[in-house]
Amino acid sequence: MPPTIASLLADRPLGLRLLTSEGPAGDTAREVRWVHTTELNDPAPFLEGGELLLTTGLRLADPGFDLEAFLSGLVRAGVAGLGFGVGLNNASVPDRFVVAASAHGLPVLEVPKATPFIAIAKSVSKALGAEEYRAITEGYRTQQDLVKSALAHEPQRSLVRSLVRGLGPGAWAVLAGADGSVLHSAGPVPDLDLAPELARLRGGTLPSSSSILTESGHVEVHALGAGKRVMGFLSVGMLGRTSGPDITGRQILAVALTLLTLGVEQPTKDVTVAELTLRRAVVRLLLAGYVDAAYEAAGELRVPLPAEPVRIARDSVRDEAVSDRVFVLEEDGERVLVAAADYEGFTGGVSDAVGYADFGRGYRQAGEALATARKSGRPAVYFAESGSGLAALFADQSVRDFAAGVLRPLVEADRSELVPTLRAWLAHNGQWDSAAAELGVHRHTVRARIARAGELLGKDLTAADSADARMELWFALRVREGQ
Repeated sequence: MPPTIASLLADRPLGLRLLTSEGPAGDTAREVRWVHTTELNDPAPFLEGGELLLTTGLRLADPGFDLEAFLSGLVRAGVAGLGFGVGLNNASVPDRFVVAASAHGLPVLEVPKATPFIAIAKSVSKALGAEEYRAITEGYRTQQDLVKSALAHEPQRSLVRSLVRGLGPGAWAVLAGADGSVLHSAGPVPDLDLAPELARLRGGTLPSSSSILTESGHVEVHALGAGKRVMGFLSVGMLGRTSGPDITGRQILAVALTLLTLGVEQPTKDVTVAELTLRRAVVRLLLAGYVDAAYEAAGELRVPLPAEPVRIARDSVRDEAVSDRVFVLEEDGERVLVAAADYEGFTGGVSDAVGYADFGRGYRQAGEALATARKSGRPAVYFAESGSGLAALFADQSVRDFAAGVLRPLVEADRSELVPTLRAWLAHNGQWDSAAAELGVHRHTVRARIARAGELLGKDLTAADSADARMELWFALRVREGQ
């Protein structure tokens, strides 16, 4: 379980005491996502929400300190509660502080002088680490179950059931055909009329989805299919919840959608087709950034993916004498070959040597090289020699001016960490944990920096409709790197 106000109160060595007890200010079930110490008059701009804010009340004696404005800012920032250290600037927590915080619905914890603030931070950090490990472990286990379900006797039914188990208590799912008829369902499905949502998505483009809040809880509807044709729908709900799945749940849902999309494109009827579907799923999962799930899918085929670094070749002709290091996949009627970087039998368009985290970049490089191979008639063209990459555009001054203009708000802000953070986050397809690992910082730090970058650029980079903005920024970053 993630840390809460209640779990911190139960941590006896900390010696914390709750001073508020009624209404929201007495809610000890609030999750604590981080701990932050401050003596600022207005710390709200530096918060993300969910923090336990620690203070010694240094500013309370300042005639210019506005307690109401201080607390109002914290409420808007979404802090979980306040910890007040006594025995330093204040012998006890002032009554006016407790009363005002209670009126704003903020829990107040008394922190004894013997308890250093760092001890509270360590307790929360330890609990967050344990929760993250649990979530990653359960998420990976569910991804394994989903991949195995794709090879089951009734893969779609099995996938829907595995998805609901992975999302946890209160989750439900319904897989429907293009006409809205129910094919499979799992979990406590409520009595809902989703026909209007299906009709709206049926007339849209792929991929598409909608999110609605019903009396039963949060519901999402996802259209399934390829190209412009909607071939089915997956509806997923969380009973009693006002929001959708957490980060781990999102990853589970993404893997399930990938496998179900392949299933509606070409229903699995026998082992041969099941294996073909799973081979295609490996490519889709790698392109989506779900490397662990791709490894699992390849393992189920008993054809392990080659060790990194690898090259991706598109429209390759399979040589029957290739070594076991080569992994050949079918994707959208095109032969995609993944092999160790030193393999000498590549044909078609060939990417640079990449790791699986950069599979999407390698896949695109192979496509650009393939275009050159077809034009030139050469049997194999490597991306580095194709002249078809972005580098060919970098010499154009208008392109360079465009890139500089796009990034100017970040550069002029003189925040040296924003540009590399944005670059890492975009390179990892918006995956917070992967970007944080590359940068050597906490994922909350990445979130804060991306939010700040978005403010400077005047764009919400995490919004569902921000693909164009992210693409534009990625292009600008690549041009900047190539100068």
